[in-house]
Amino acid sequence: MLSFYPGPSKVHPEALGFIQEAFSNGVVSINHRSERFEVLLKDTLQILHEKWNIPQDYTLYFISSATEAWEIVAQSLIKEKSLHLYNGAFGKKWAHYTQQIIPNAHSSEFGLNEDLKSVAPTLSTKDFDTICLVQSETSNGTGQTICRSDFDLKEDAIIAVDATSTMGGINLPWLEADVWFASVQKCIGIPAGLGVLICSPKALERAAQLNKKVHYNDVLLMEENRKLFQTHYTPNVLSIYVLNKLAHLLPNLAVIDQQTWEKASILTDFFSNANSFHLSFLIENPLLRLPTVFALQGETEQIKRLQHLCLKNNIELGKGYGKWKDNTIRIANFPSHTLEDFSQLINLINA
Repeated sequence: MLSFYPGPSKVHPEALGFIQEAFSNGVVSINHRSERFEVLLKDTLQILHEKWNIPQDYTLYFISSATEAWEIVAQSLIKEKSLHLYNGAFGKKWAHYTQQIIPNAHSSEFGLNEDLKSVAPTLSTKDFDTICLVQSETSNGTGQTICRSDFDLKEDAIIAVDATSTMGGINLPWLEADVWFASVQKCIGIPAGLGVLICSPKALERAAQLNKKVHYNDVLLMEENRKLFQTHYTPNVLSIYVLNKLAHLLPNLAVIDQQTWEKASILTDFFSNANSFHLSFLIENPLLRLPTVFALQGETEQIKRLQHLCLKNNIELGKGYGKWKDNTIRIANFPSHTLEDFSQLINLINA
């Protein structure tokens, strides 16, 4: 089955060999306090910094998922008052769960075809110590440009960004935010079960200022373990190993970014022209469409017909999400997807 589901999705084919290798060399059984694990973690952090062009003073941590990162930001980094800006289901969920922890967590929803640059000036953002943004909204395929200067912020305010459907697939402006996070089952291209959290020095300063060491995944405890090249909990060692091997194998993110946009251009050209299923882009503004998750809308019966056709031919498309459940499909364009994969899909739709 060829999966275009927007996560979990197609896994890099090389991952199977690395999984078998991990079993044969005993990696799956190593202790996360052992020297062997420390060597693995140190090398993984270094290669990701190098291949993803992450600033050297930004620190990287492994967690269980991007969803856990919502909790970490709320428990370890929000001082008193946060603002969540969103235009989709996952941004709304992030705001909701934060409000259960932080009473002064505020939220503001904006339209599908609006961008943060135009929304930010309409809000009194200087009242908040933490701004929470969604760079890649998987539910509807919108992508936002993250830029600090769009917001009127207090000097010590931090920005946290959910980049779940783009991290590892396109270049991200690391310096424009203080916290970035994602899960591995999307652009990173390995099975679900691991999350990546990246923090700026400013985020660590905030954590030190709040000095919270109450929860096992408080940032200060994560940082103490990272300095020893260990983790704050028993991690998914297999996923870390596979990620390490893939990071060494795959090209620099700048190259992957170019490949992602090239494939996105092919998909855009195809769906911009007439097709037998009469699909159109859910997001009208092309500048706000994610290059990694395409959301297409159509009549419910046409959506069902396309899904059925694809499944019959061993291709899985993503279903719509939330209020777009019945009248949209979502198609992933992750680094694991090849030009041949998209040719197969396009030829099937054209048949």
